Amino acid sequence: MSIIYFDICSIPLFLMILLICYSRKMTKGAANQLFIGLVFLSLFSTIADLAMEITSNNAPLSQTGYIICVVSTYLYLFARNATNAVLLLFLLALTRTTFLIEKKWSRFFFCLPYACILGMLAQNPFTHNAFTVTAEAGYARAPLMTAFYVIALLYGLGGLIYCIYCRRYLPFWKWSALLSVYIFGHAAVIIQFFYPELLLEMFCTAIAEMQIMLTIMRPEERMDAEVGMLSWASYQTDLRNILLSGENVQIAVIRIPNSLELRHYLGEHNYVEYMSKIADGIRSVHWHSRHRIELYYERPGILYLVLNADEAKVENIEELILSGTAESIRSYTEMGVRFEPQICLIHCPEDLNTAEEIISLGHMFHKLGNSQKSLFNASEIVHSQTFAIEANIEQILDQALRNDHIEMYYQPVYDVHAKAFRSAEALCRIIDPVYGMISPSIFIPAAETEGFIIPLGDMVLNKVFRFVSENDLNTLGLDFIEINLSVAQLMERSLPDKVSRLQKTYGVDPETINFEITELSFENISDIMIRNVNKLIEMGYSFALDDYGTGYSNIQRINHIPLEFIKTDKTMLDEVQTDNGRKILEYTIRMMQSIGKKLVAEGAETAEEVEILKKMKCDYIQGFYFSKPLPVSEFIAFLNQNNKQK
Repeated sequence: MSIIYFDICSIPLFLMILLICYSRKMTKGAANQLFIGLVFLSLFSTIADLAMEITSNNAPLSQTGYIICVVSTYLYLFARNATNAVLLLFLLALTRTTFLIEKKWSRFFFCLPYACILGMLAQNPFTHNAFTVTAEAGYARAPLMTAFYVIALLYGLGGLIYCIYCRRYLPFWKWSALLSVYIFGHAAVIIQFFYPELLLEMFCTAIAEMQIMLTIMRPEERMDAEVGMLSWASYQTDLRNILLSGENVQIAVIRIPNSLELRHYLGEHNYVEYMSKIADGIRSVHWHSRHRIELYYERPGILYLVLNADEAKVENIEELILSGTAESIRSYTEMGVRFEPQICLIHCPEDLNTAEEIISLGHMFHKLGNSQKSLFNASEIVHSQTFAIEANIEQILDQALRNDHIEMYYQPVYDVHAKAFRSAEALCRIIDPVYGMISPSIFIPAAETEGFIIPLGDMVLNKVFRFVSENDLNTLGLDFIEINLSVAQLMERSLPDKVSRLQKTYGVDPETINFEITELSFENISDIMIRNVNKLIEMGYSFALDDYGTGYSNIQRINHIPLEFIKTDKTMLDEVQTDNGRKILEYTIRMMQSIGKKLVAEGAETAEEVEILKKMKCDYIQGFYFSKPLPVSEFIAFLNQNNKQK
């Protein structure tokens, strides 16, 4: 008599796995769908096996019991042997190597063993050489049943060998978990082959699939459950596997430029639903076009569409995406929400062949060409120097800090009342041996996101303090040098100590240094930042608020910290030709002076702008009209020539 309790216990395990899959929306993507199919087949096999064992244990069989036993045996063998093939397909999908069996001959050899299973099942009613079911004795194996095990072993060994071969596609802990699934599962098959009454096979299968769920699939890692798309982490993993395998794919990076504004307008819940409907629309159109796709999501608003390029070279991708989503987001369109994505097409590995470069391009393509364009081709971008710099900026920053590829430039600031250049802003530049001068608009944001901004800021502080100590500012006609402080530096508790050490090392008078903080950092100022600013002011240093006019600062907030200088953003001067723009700038100058602040107008480029600012009695003017930022030697020569003439 067979022991059926293992089968009974395995059913709730399979149901639990399915519940997790559907509750975490693990229904999209080839690997997810194959895994769900695998679990359903296993559950179906278990129920059929249980029905067969219950009826055959009660021999002699009634007519109903006989029919149930026969049907459930066929169903069990049909479904159970299918799981072996589906498990191997799942492994191929998990490692992004399904393309290896897309040729006709490879598909033929992959399907041949299971076709033999179906053939043996089809002939068994006539020959009874695989199994027999009789009313008197119930179920019994026949000699051909060994062939079923041999074929299962072929799939199992094939999967095991390929699992070992695919070591490089998976992290070690995931790979070892998958390997143990094969070993554990097939050990159970062998045990049940020799001890048929011990129904361990399906219970061990349930344990193995639960292990796959918890250690390999990891819903919280693989899926973005809210939008029902594969996650950003999955994209990075699958992208690296695509490159390892050499699969030829087409990637469409779909960027929604106004995603942050949309999220504020729609609210978090509706925004997530909106993104989900966009994904459904894209899937729908590609389903009708018979394109096999994978769709990934990176918050707040970038989708990655991956297609097999050998299967279909999709050239009208923009039209497909827009036509596919038109109906799915109609309700949001009626609310005034416009879906105007920027799309970048990347043919991989033809255009790019490293994950880092592909990811970098996906994040920056809209900055590397005409920002008004909606469709970009990687082939038109990847050979530009700007892309090469952006793609390698982390390495450039690291090398710049290690090998001191950083130089300080100084832009003179004109004192309207003294009619001389009495201060200057210190500006950091990277001079890379390969790419030359790197624009601050590229390396500053990268330094902030990649964790280089603190060491970069420390180096700037050191270089400027050394410059002040090595040059007599009075002789040059300067009162002070301005140094920009990043938010990260202002958040450092050790900032005052760092400045104090530099002051002692170089013997610098604090009055010769003015620190600048941007208005955007000032808006989110914290207690630590306030303490640091106040401590530095107590030490004798002064502060300026930079980029005034780009945020939402008000007089009360400005008075919150004893700022000495206010520097207007260039955008305020750009509007000076209009009546309103002129009035706003003039009012700003008077207002700041009325509360004891000195105003610096940035961005002066023409003589007309300078004359307007002088008539408004602005305190300081800075801009290309007087001088661009200059390296040290040229800066000193500029001061010697211009200040001596005053």
